[in-house]
Amino acid sequence: MSTYDKNQKVEFVPMRDGVNLHTIVTLPEEGGPWPIILTRNPYPFMQADFLEEAKFWAGYGFAFVLQECRGRGQSEGEWIPFVHEIEDGLDTLHWVIEQSWSNDRIGTYGSSYSGILQWSMAEHLPPEVNTMFIAVAGIERYKQLYMNGMFRHDLFTTWAIWNAGYEPLLPQDTLYREALSVKPHIEMDQHLFGHTLPWYRDWVTEIDPDRPFWNTGFWADLKEAPCKTKIPVMIIEGWFDHNLNSSVLSYNKLPESVRSESCFLIGPWVHTEDVAGDLDYTNHELWMPKQRRAALQWFNHHLKGEPFENVDLKGKVQTYVIGEGRWKSWDGWIKNNSVARYELACTQGPIHCLTPEKPFAGTSVSYAYDPSNPVSTKGGAALMNYLSGAPDACRPASVYQDAPGTRTDVISFLSEELEAPLQISGPITTHLTVSSDAEDTSFTVCIMEQFADGTTCNIRDGITSLRFRNDRTSPYTPNEIVEIEIELWPILWTLRKGSKLRVDISSSNFPAYHAHPNIAGSWALQEEMKIAKQTIYTGDIRSSWIVIPVL
Repeated sequence: MSTYDKNQKVEFVPMRDGVNLHTIVTLPEEGGPWPIILTRNPYPFMQADFLEEAKFWAGYGFAFVLQECRGRGQSEGEWIPFVHEIEDGLDTLHWVIEQSWSNDRIGTYGSSYSGILQWSMAEHLPPEVNTMFIAVAGIERYKQLYMNGMFRHDLFTTWAIWNAGYEPLLPQDTLYREALSVKPHIEMDQHLFGHTLPWYRDWVTEIDPDRPFWNTGFWADLKEAPCKTKIPVMIIEGWFDHNLNSSVLSYNKLPESVRSESCFLIGPWVHTEDVAGDLDYTNHELWMPKQRRAALQWFNHHLKGEPFENVDLKGKVQTYVIGEGRWKSWDGWIKNNSVARYELACTQGPIHCLTPEKPFAGTSVSYAYDPSNPVSTKGGAALMNYLSGAPDACRPASVYQDAPGTRTDVISFLSEELEAPLQISGPITTHLTVSSDAEDTSFTVCIMEQFADGTTCNIRDGITSLRFRNDRTSPYTPNEIVEIEIELWPILWTLRKGSKLRVDISSSNFPAYHAHPNIAGSWALQEEMKIAKQTIYTGDIRSSWIVIPVL
């Protein structure tokens, strides 16, 4: 079934099970048949934006096919996130190939959820598909939802609220804060919507990465999708997007023959592929808003056979260097020339030392972590509610931080002034020696630059539970002294001469991550909380330090 106007037609494309999906085809003014760009959209509120995209691509000689996912917008069927998407995507591609306006040169296109759909089909694409353009999307679902056993609350609770598929029982502007307050959290769906969301309940209770839920079926296949990709891919990411780490894994899993034909762009962007926060990012729009200049060159080359305008696209990683306002091109992946090691040294004052020399004497510092009064999130990559425009939403990216000593449960370590710029190039690793009187708990780290005027901005943050420390499941006994390692996501950031490096250690970063209740077991099933005594050890035998890859 279809309706037409001069350059746009609306189709209801039949799937293999008889469900019809709402599909809008936008054609160029003249010529034909044309190369095709296909995107599939699960978000009805973004449909108008996609139709503007359609005009852009039609203006450059591409037929743009926009389809609403099953059960979304005007498409038939039941909305269950990620279910049916492989079959629906492949059925749609075969339908496109059969159309008279298609010249059988197809590229897939999309970001976030739409990017995941592309990866899921990668192994099964028909030969008419020549390339994929995937922005801010990832393949490692567990690592998207959790960091070392800690749930990305703001991010995926927000997503669940927006995509529940049911009318809420409460006013829209109260849903987010109400969701965060529900205990046990697994009852959030019934409390807000009067319905169960089985997929969300799986997300919040499957805290162990070794469970079959993450290692069988769709999520297991998705992790290996890049390994089986046979066509060039352009991947777009942001240093402050929650899918950065997953996209890095995707890129590095591509077969060498495919990676050498692909491209990876990483800018100072958040999930919207735009900038946010308190810093200026000169020259970040080198590739135009939404990186359309890069996308246009990519599709012109792969779907029309035109040469690249910029030879650095093919087989390159293009990264924005924060603090320098420039782009840097790499062969293969980001590299570093050496590492800088800074030791944490506890002192008597409210601000402790960060020094290149290991402290001679062993010392420690303790604090009380109360999960009912968690440290508030300020900046970072694991956020989504800011997209709602709510005035109290946590701001993403790099933002100004509180002064050291503002809270007694945040322990700050500060270096001397840098005598020369420090160029971070890759993932910072934090090594901590800690203990807790709780049966399980969490520790956080935030790496910051304190500028010469005293203002401070976050660079990278991370978190781990003791149960899932060091990338494995590890039982913990109260008051046991253990070593934990938290590898932060990669970044290119140049600290200025005269700045200081600051490291904050605490036990919460809420609502970016759930506030650990200091009780063992699945966090979403807990109703109670306990206050825990946390201790950080520094010095000769029980030391704590950070390692920074530098150029």
